[in-house]
Amino acid sequence: MIKKILFALILILVLVNAAFAAGMKIGTLAHQNMSESEYAEFINSQTRNFFGWKILNTNHSLDDEFIYFGSLNSMLMALGADKIEEIALPEPVAEYVVNANSNFELSCALHSRPTHLALGFRNDDEGKELCERVNQAINAMKADRSLSLLTSKYMRGNSAVSQPDMAKFALFPNVKTLRVAVTGDLPPLDMTAPDGTPIGFNTAVLAEIGKRIEANIELVNIDSDARTAALMSNRVDMVFWYQVYDGVDKQPDAPDGVLISEPYYSWDKFLHLRHFVR
Repeated sequence: MIKKILFALILILVLVNAAFAAGMKIGTLAHQNMSESEYAEFINSQTRNFFGWKILNTNHSLDDEFIYFGSLNSMLMALGADKIEEIALPEPVAEYVVNANSNFELSCALHSRPTHLALGFRNDDEGKELCERVNQAINAMKADRSLSLLTSKYMRGNSAVSQPDMAKFALFPNVKTLRVAVTGDLPPLDMTAPDGTPIGFNTAVLAEIGKRIEANIELVNIDSDARTAALMSNRVDMVFWYQVYDGVDKQPDAPDGVLISEPYYSWDKFLHLRHFVR
């Protein structure tokens, strides 16, 4: 009898360990410079060698599988339908989603290397000149604290209750119109109104950049997984946004052939959300 009980206990432990070792399916917005398996290894290297996980549940392992999605909406639908077990989002985005939808809740947090949002440009003469002008504008906005003021206005509390004001874009006569890809996939940073109009922090920053470089801005809605293709095919002149990590040999999101601007917003934590079961 004792042998049977011990065998049963051992079997239970084996099954539990096997369940944890199997990993989880975690959704994330498609990165432009790594495959899903490469990104999983990148994240696992972060958990092993950098800050690591703050665990609220214990289901994670180095065998976690990351699933790419072309838009935030498709990822949220997959999570709501239990096709994936969690989604990974930048901290302000995850907080916004939880505030907006009671069907999702915090699962755990990954303290990552400092991660920045930046603009992307084609690596040609025109792109280099435009990148330099935009960098000058971003640095000036940091110096005179106008970037800090926009951050406070649009990112305060990451509330999903009230819709932010639409940014006003200046119009300049006889200058080239710059086509800028926006995704709406990172609220409250990059988001759209119910009628599809781009709004939020990113558009406010972009409107200020447009004023400073004296350029007319045309916003082009692009799914996040199509950003680089739109840039390289000349459909847009710049992409508003790429995620850029400090201190890594290969950027997960920013392809080597894309020029990256100075960062205009940063965070150091990714939050995982799960479907809330009542």
